Amino acid sequence: MFYANKKTTVTANQAQQTAKILANVKSLLEKKLISIEGNSIFLQPQLWKDEPAAINWMKCLQIYCMLKRQFKEKETLNFYDINTKQAIGIIANKRAKLIDFEFKHQE
Repeated sequence: MFYANKKTTVTANQAQQTAKILANVKSLLEKKLISIEGNSIFLQPQLWKDEPAAINWMKCLQIYCMLKRQFKEKETLNFYDINTKQAIGIIANKRAKLIDFEFKHQE
């Protein structure tokens, strides 16, 4: 009985997190800070403050694309700077990798 209750609680938290991800990404799309074109995602570099934040954004955007754009979990997503079109990172098979992280520290 204890395990059943614990599992239900975890599911509720996951649903809340997913809803928050969808709302945040939708807001950023409306503000034109993010653009999604096929398997390419273009975003403003100020969203990527440090490496953990960048990896988290990549995973959140993958969740958004899987739910809203019907992408498969194993599809590759490429991330680019919206201004320079320079490659930032890639996520494939739920593994996120930064390609060029140095320029994101520039103000």
